[in-house]
Amino acid sequence: MKLFFTFLLFLCYTTIYSQTREERDNIINQYDLIKLNEIKLKLTLDNKANNKAIEDYINQHGLKKTKRKANGELMKIRYIIDGKPVYISTDNVESAKSTKTNTLHNGGSLGLNLEGQNMNIGAWDSEGVLITHQEFLNSDNTASRATKGELFFANISDHATHVAGTLVAKGTNPAAKGMAPQATLTLYNWDDDSSEVVTEITTNALLLSNHSYGVPAFNDEGELNVSTWMMGSYNSDAVTWDEIAYNAPYYLKVTSAGNSGEDTYSGGLKDGYDKLTADKNAKNSLVIANANPIFGFLSINSSSSQGPSDDGRIKPDISGDGTNVLSSISTSDTAYANPTFWSGTSMASPNVAGSLLLLQQYYNELNSSYMTAATLKGLVCHTAQDDISSIGPDPKFGWGLLDAKASAETILDAFNSNAFIFETSLADGNTYSKSFTVSNTNTLSATICWTDPAGPNQSGILNSATPVLVNDLDLRVTAPDGTTTFFPWKLQLSDVSAAAITGDNIVDNIENIDINTPVAGTYTLSVTHKGTLVNANQDFSLIVTGSNLTLGVSDKLVSSVTVWPNPVANKLNLSFESSGSKTKITLYDLHGREVYTKNLETSTSKINHSIDTKVFYSGIYILNIQNGNAFYHRKIIIN
Repeated sequence: MKLFFTFLLFLCYTTIYSQTREERDNIINQYDLIKLNEIKLKLTLDNKANNKAIEDYINQHGLKKTKRKANGELMKIRYIIDGKPVYISTDNVESAKSTKTNTLHNGGSLGLNLEGQNMNIGAWDSEGVLITHQEFLNSDNTASRATKGELFFANISDHATHVAGTLVAKGTNPAAKGMAPQATLTLYNWDDDSSEVVTEITTNALLLSNHSYGVPAFNDEGELNVSTWMMGSYNSDAVTWDEIAYNAPYYLKVTSAGNSGEDTYSGGLKDGYDKLTADKNAKNSLVIANANPIFGFLSINSSSSQGPSDDGRIKPDISGDGTNVLSSISTSDTAYANPTFWSGTSMASPNVAGSLLLLQQYYNELNSSYMTAATLKGLVCHTAQDDISSIGPDPKFGWGLLDAKASAETILDAFNSNAFIFETSLADGNTYSKSFTVSNTNTLSATICWTDPAGPNQSGILNSATPVLVNDLDLRVTAPDGTTTFFPWKLQLSDVSAAAITGDNIVDNIENIDINTPVAGTYTLSVTHKGTLVNANQDFSLIVTGSNLTLGVSDKLVSSVTVWPNPVANKLNLSFESSGSKTKITLYDLHGREVYTKNLETSTSKINHSIDTKVFYSGIYILNIQNGNAFYHRKIIIN
């Protein structure tokens, strides 16, 4: 009977999918599908060669490909490197209130009622999920919101089911409610994960995926599981994930940092640091540490693996609450990990990933489009709750603890022109600048983030300090006096345990400037770049927040703008009040290329204009209206 019920749930689920097909197609149309399919083909060939090397090794040495930890969790040989097997395992050891995700939920203090309705997230894990668990059923218990991306799993596991529950459990047990309790979930095991992610990106426009596993730095005996050079190295795994992200700019991989925080070894950047392996060192992924918030005091869980990456990049990126988490397990359809609460970056990662899905949902509700991965990553790092023990970013917390409430409030503030969230592109040799005024001494903060092309593979090189940043953008803010310049945070590679400082950051693809007590007046923000930009331009995202923040004289908003329909198929209509005699209307694609421009001379107080959109490819564009000294930006979706 249970087998029949599982099959029935699977059949029911095939008629349910998150996000509209139109929304997914609009995202996919922005991707380089040829390049992504080339990456997938290469991954397929590499996986075959890797699997053969593993088979040859285990046959020669009489080993098995898999084994179990003492707690029953699966370990599997992932590679043969430097003549020895390298295992992969889940990142747990023997959450919504801390990250304030509950404020976004139905009945939450923000009044937003965001629970992942019509949204989907992917999860890759060691084994399968018990999709018939009561926490994964829809509201009338007729279908599961969790479905298998691959038809059969050899086994189901407590770990995978626990992670899935942290992501989307509906709260049948209120204490086990997930971050996105009405979202759907697509499930895979960890075999061929990168190739399967490409499939989901190119067919279903996957926005977010969670990966609560990785190459552990140490074995159960506290001995190194990998060669010392792999610690902090930007190796081939990191390169692969950065290639995927660069060619699919709306996709963000969320992954656990690992649980080697209390282990030690010789040869790293510094004792107690430099414990991130393989894909944990990718530039474009969001790597999650495990925080342990207690009574409002933010501390790191001692088991959480520390960074940074070998070139001094800020890794992990942020932290989530992964300590003593109650969630579903696979023992039965009503089972929970209780009274044994689980901890680890395996738990922190889905805490963050599910929360980010709600932020995408909220942004889409307000703007009729989704954030690029760079915007989402930049936003949550910008708004993260810093730990008071070390001001600024550090190799333990990253930028701090996820604050979903502050992120959602920033999205709303930007919609109401009280903050700034903007996606644009910097062309080779150009400078982007913006002015804004503050009138009090509360913190002024500016962040840029970009999805960087994959850098040079550093495999086999111990503690390589060579920056793997390809397109090096530079953020600066100039004070009202016109001479004082503020620089972004960066870590000190000479002593990674020391507090972060400010200066010219040549390694990170996220830069943040905090001005804690700004003097009143007009500030100028600029974004430039070093060297020559690969592909002649670099998309980037900008977030600016501050109390009583107003755009400068050259950045006033066009009044009473109406744009319809959006999405548009044939004709885009514009209507707005004119405050100047000269008006310029421009449409850009997401690579910053101007595809339409119109200059208008008018003395009337109202401007009505239309653009024939049938001549443009389907996709997402940026509409820019400049009317005198006022401007307006809006994402436009062309079907």
